[in-house]
Amino acid sequence: MAIGIFEINDTGIQVAVGSELVATSPGYAVMDGDKLLIGDDGAKFARLLPRWTNNRFWNELSTDPMANARGQVRHHADLAFAHLESLWQMIEGRVDQAIFLVPGFYDREQLGLLLGMAKECGIPTAGVIDTSLATAAEQALRETVLHLDIHLHRITLTHLANTANLSRTDCRTVVETGIFRMWDRWANIVANQFVQTTRFDPLHDAHNEQALYNLLPNWIAGLGDARSATFDLDIDSISHAVAVSSEQLMTACAPVYPQIIQSIRNQVGGSQTATLLLSHRYRGFPGLRDSLDLLDNVEIIDLAADQPLRSAAAFADKIIGVGGVTHVINLPITTKKVVDDLVKHRRATHILHNHHAVAIGQSFKLAEDLTDGIHQDLDRPACIIYPRGGDVIVEVHGSCEVSVNGVKVDNQAHLQPGDVLGISGQSLTLISST
Repeated sequence: MAIGIFEINDTGIQVAVGSELVATSPGYAVMDGDKLLIGDDGAKFARLLPRWTNNRFWNELSTDPMANARGQVRHHADLAFAHLESLWQMIEGRVDQAIFLVPGFYDREQLGLLLGMAKECGIPTAGVIDTSLATAAEQALRETVLHLDIHLHRITLTHLANTANLSRTDCRTVVETGIFRMWDRWANIVANQFVQTTRFDPLHDAHNEQALYNLLPNWIAGLGDARSATFDLDIDSISHAVAVSSEQLMTACAPVYPQIIQSIRNQVGGSQTATLLLSHRYRGFPGLRDSLDLLDNVEIIDLAADQPLRSAAAFADKIIGVGGVTHVINLPITTKKVVDDLVKHRRATHILHNHHAVAIGQSFKLAEDLTDGIHQDLDRPACIIYPRGGDVIVEVHGSCEVSVNGVKVDNQAHLQPGDVLGISGQSLTLISST
């Protein structure tokens, strides 16, 4: 028989048999009359039945009475039990042991509640391990390891030490803004763009609002490095579409990113180098990778969605306790160590002209006429300069001739610190400044 694995993260609890993903179910509960809708069913009705929707029960797991308790739903633990029971039914009969991957912010009482619920469900729990520890176990790591993850209502940064053993030393909540609030902000940005462009307001009607929220998570995850993307919404056989730029979406992230960067900097000091494990749940977040790439002495590894599950399956014999279930925060393994010096690629951040530097920012629409210094022309720029991943791109617009280090640019080119950009007989130098 195989081992069942449950990764507890309320953005989507992952359930697997061995390393085979069976289901991903978000931590939503909605009461429709006397019927409790849980997981995906709850998420699909959250905007239709907002008065009795709860998505905090995994984040605030406890037996404290709820203000809107009814019937058999007295507290968050009741909702978590209902969710866990529905997930167990998907793999019951296929496994004879189970491992739980738990967030580092869970305290002893919450872990006790989880194990009690698992026992009540009939889940044969054999091991419990910190999610970040399991995630890191198969990676090539430096001695200092950080794991950046996001939940529905918080962002966490976990510190691990890769020395004689691999161990979790600390887990901190960076900010109590999770992906749920980000979805709200992005939904409002998309809706405002619909109103301004087509006069159609998807948030005016609950069914339309629910349709937008159903599509939003996968749309964000699929953005990649695109500077804009089309959001398509089909309502009553009528197709609505609007273009949304990454700059617009970035406004939702602006309050959060500086706190993430500062938290990472606080964990990596001096000439120390570190491995940063970036959760798949950040996929598509506009501008995040650009912000992280500016960190010195940090090597970033983008994690696959099933990485924690695969690692837990691979090291199941190290996780499963003998004579009882223990919370594993120290794995007696030696991971492959990365010890070479990290040479950080520094990206151009400013344009220098006549001893005056101007920040590139998210994009800079450079005017053709520079007689009065560097400035933007939003309507008819000669070229647009913008960051993409760890690089900076210059994209030619109009008929103005643009060159990089004396070589004409036909469409676009990559820019590095020290490159000389030629335009209208003027020379501008790309520099990097932190």
